[in-house]
Amino acid sequence: MKINLTHLRKVLIGEANRRWLLLLAVLVIATLALAPLFPLRVTPASASPEKFSGERAMGHLPIIAQEAHPSGSPAQAQVRDYLIQQLTDLGLETQVQAIWGVENVIARLYGSQPSGAILLQAHYDSYGGPGAADNGAGVAALLEVARALAAGPGLRNDIIFLFDDSEELPDAFAGTKAFISEHEWMEDVRVAVGMDTAVRGFIAVDDTGSDNGWMVGVLARAYTGGAWTSMSGGGGYDTGPFRDFGIRVLELEDNYPFHQQHTPEDVTAIVNPGSVQQLGEQVLVVMREMGSLDLGTTSGEQETYMYVPLLGLAHYPQAWALPIAILAGLLMLSALGLALWQKAASWRGLGVAALATLVTAAISAIAVNAIWKAAPGVFGWQTKGWPDWPEVIPPHGWLILILTNLAVLALMVVVYRLGRRWSTPASFALFGLVIILLLAVVTALSDPRGAIIFTWPVVIGALAWIGAVLLRRSGKGWAVEAGALLAAIPVLVYLVPLLPAIFMGDGTKSVAITAAVWVLILAVLLPVVDGVVVRGRQRKA
Repeated sequence: MKINLTHLRKVLIGEANRRWLLLLAVLVIATLALAPLFPLRVTPASASPEKFSGERAMGHLPIIAQEAHPSGSPAQAQVRDYLIQQLTDLGLETQVQAIWGVENVIARLYGSQPSGAILLQAHYDSYGGPGAADNGAGVAALLEVARALAAGPGLRNDIIFLFDDSEELPDAFAGTKAFISEHEWMEDVRVAVGMDTAVRGFIAVDDTGSDNGWMVGVLARAYTGGAWTSMSGGGGYDTGPFRDFGIRVLELEDNYPFHQQHTPEDVTAIVNPGSVQQLGEQVLVVMREMGSLDLGTTSGEQETYMYVPLLGLAHYPQAWALPIAILAGLLMLSALGLALWQKAASWRGLGVAALATLVTAAISAIAVNAIWKAAPGVFGWQTKGWPDWPEVIPPHGWLILILTNLAVLALMVVVYRLGRRWSTPASFALFGLVIILLLAVVTALSDPRGAIIFTWPVVIGALAWIGAVLLRRSGKGWAVEAGALLAAIPVLVYLVPLLPAIFMGDGTKSVAITAAVWVLILAVLLPVVDGVVVRGRQRKA
């Protein structure tokens, strides 16, 4: 059977098929980008001993979170005894530090040629409920990390496991402070790593302290694919007292703002084993990396970082944030100038795109905010029982978020179709990138560690449109579609996941802002599928 390759090529890259292939590409990239935010993979208990198993870790949770166990309670004493037994069974030197009204459980794994000790901690008290997520999951993961380290190859440095008491109110971080002030092993500690909460979301780096270059290097070498962010850090975490004492710190936890926190509903059933797996697996690799290093120097130039799919964690000095944002601005000006010169965009088209996008963003923010304001009454949420309301995700919260964002998408599609009568795909995409550029510059000036996530989509997007306009000038009919797709890829990879990630950090407090940002993102994405959204003469405008 003879295949007509010319005919096949025309079928595959024909205009109609190309439109739908572009839409499929957008959906696939977005799905892959969002996946790390919702970890599902769990290593089974049958895995080799040196590996972290989320299933093994979850086995501890029903015992640790059987009932509420605040500091000083009989239930807390039972958890303490369970921890002592588990650590003793691992062959670790184990002790209880009973002082200041707290009881820290501490164990040590000795290294072969230590240059100091790495402290790994998780608080084992609960507040307001059984504390399965906060912090039974962290304690369970720490037990499994300790088991894997004891079963695996020996390390150079000592590892101290601290299950600290009384992290929660009313005397926050009392156990950590007691260890720092009174325990003889404190003089060996060079780095402190905290594990606090794993419930339903992704594991974020919440704190690396100042002069974090050494620590970011460790993270880059030990990266396991979790969804990390450099936009967090420096808050009130269990490792905070170590940081204040001058010890290098790393805090890893799930920021998911679950409404069950500090209530009787914080039970084992709400914990996602995938989140426990992501936390424990990442901590284990970090500990093995640190365990092999010389701990004489643990500081370095402050850095910013973000993950790059298939490559790992990209990082560079934070001082570069503003210069790279300025470079992004220069590239953006070049892209705009070329697009105007070659009539891929026009001043009128840019004005229409700006008006359509900004008005839609404002309307969306106001409408979404009104919907969420009315939601407690409609769904009967008992917000008085949620200590952190409105910074939580309520029941049906994800469904409401998805529906409101789909409504914003539908509105933006309608506005885009209307606007395209007087504008072009390039005008919409370039204006969207200009707004992202403004976010990059503002962030570079106010919080440079987070500018990286806005800056690089602009750099890549501007370069993509410069190339598209130049190719279009040489008669390549597919150039605009290719430029739109290439410009959209970093937006899909970094900014689309930012919307649920912010929801996972701030709960309902963030929904109006993220609705407006969603519109700005759509201004860059819709030109990729322009052929699907807009038909006929409008598409040729």
